[in-house]
Amino acid sequence: MDTKDEVKSVELALYPPGTQVWFTNVGPRQSIPELREQLNDQAKPTQTSDSPNDPLNWPAWRRDILLFTAGFNSFLCAALCPILATGFPAISETFGVSNQQVSFNIGIYMLGLGVGAAVWSPTAALFGRRPVYVAGSVLLIASSAWAAASPSYASLMIARLVQGIASSPGEFLVSVTISEIYQPHERGFRLGIYMLLLAAGKSLAPLIGAGVIKGLGWRWALWLTTILSGISFSFIFLFARETYWARGARSEISTASYRTLGEIYTDNLSISPPLPFKHTMALWNGRFQEASWLSLALKPFRLLNSVPLLWSAAVYALSLGWLAVLADTISHLFQSVDGYGFTPMQTGLLYISPLLGTILGSVVGGKVSDILACMKAYRNNGIYEAESRLVMLIPATIATVIAFGGYGWSIETHAHWIVPTVCFGFIYFGCILGSTIAVTYCLDCHKSSAIEAQVILSLLKNSHGLAFSLFVVDWVKASGPRDTFLEIAGIHLAFLLATVPLYIYGKRVRVWMQGKC
Repeated sequence: MDTKDEVKSVELALYPPGTQVWFTNVGPRQSIPELREQLNDQAKPTQTSDSPNDPLNWPAWRRDILLFTAGFNSFLCAALCPILATGFPAISETFGVSNQQVSFNIGIYMLGLGVGAAVWSPTAALFGRRPVYVAGSVLLIASSAWAAASPSYASLMIARLVQGIASSPGEFLVSVTISEIYQPHERGFRLGIYMLLLAAGKSLAPLIGAGVIKGLGWRWALWLTTILSGISFSFIFLFARETYWARGARSEISTASYRTLGEIYTDNLSISPPLPFKHTMALWNGRFQEASWLSLALKPFRLLNSVPLLWSAAVYALSLGWLAVLADTISHLFQSVDGYGFTPMQTGLLYISPLLGTILGSVVGGKVSDILACMKAYRNNGIYEAESRLVMLIPATIATVIAFGGYGWSIETHAHWIVPTVCFGFIYFGCILGSTIAVTYCLDCHKSSAIEAQVILSLLKNSHGLAFSLFVVDWVKASGPRDTFLEIAGIHLAFLLATVPLYIYGKRVRVWMQGKC
């Protein structure tokens, strides 16, 4: 091994993906605002381009508009999952099927989300992010109208599957977009906003859907999503400009006689003046990679030997998958005669508590997580380690496990409805906090393969939701709420305990992973 290779080997050992120098001047103790100001100043030289067309150099207002445009799409994607949760009895009566069969509409929607991630991911890598956002939003309008007008149970299920495929970019691609337009120290807060909108969709949809179902019927809940899909399409078409930019060190031959398609696209934009608005609305910018669509579709599965990715996927899948389980069972638990005998509207109002938990979990997982990471990096001689954020899983795990136990126990004993409602909110707080940290950690460790990593997260999360939707209502009926949710709490705790060895040995694992995935 020559001197150049030895130096590169040492650099990879010291700074594997997930390790980064945040502060170069570590002096006396500073306040948080002073640290963030220093971090913002020192982030600028790390950019690979001075071009105004580089997404990292866009004005803050433009990046934030894109964030909220993509975030609204995420909100809609999440809202479509439980939008019919309070209307299960009405749908059961319309088509003459059981509540367990009706609950499958959530599972099959999540199946569509997983299939969509596998389909849209290579497309986004090959042709860019904007065409995928636009195509998905057009398909979502059509599939939402189809679902609203479904003449049979089978038609509704197929429409829900297509809805999931159409809305998938709003789930897996938004975090990738955030990683492409914000610096690493800015991402935690923005990912918190994304997770807030994603979770707010899950908590507000049953509340809004309950009012619509009560006044106009369950079909109008789906017509409402059709209207909102049209609004989302308008914002995406106008403001979701392309964010692809080839980054990272280039090989010697790359800078001389050969450049990849992505590098050619990036180089052309680098020497161009700021693009006028009409040019940013183009739906076609050519190919960004030479690889075939099929090889890109299989690429995510090559990451399955990554310990950080598998851990992130497990935490993400459990955290958000349980929210689908709650939506599957809430109608049975609160609207049945054996439960609380609530009306659909009263059941929908229960989601006010999860909304508050969502907001708190997003703030803690985003802003507080960023501040904590900033402080720990400063105390670590200016070096940021991805594992520094994992301590936030302590409150997430405690809140989720205790709240699940309290939720099941209070319903089993017919405690006052405020008790399971409060537990409901704490479940959302813990799950949103946990999923935000999981996504942030995943992006830190896989910044060069963010799309592929998000596909694995999406596939595992939606497989979890689909699997439980097949039997969870019958499980609750057979075991009772207390035992069911205590078992769920036990499963959650068992997986989250894996965070302890990851926190201790995470960097060694990341060093070992170099070149293996």
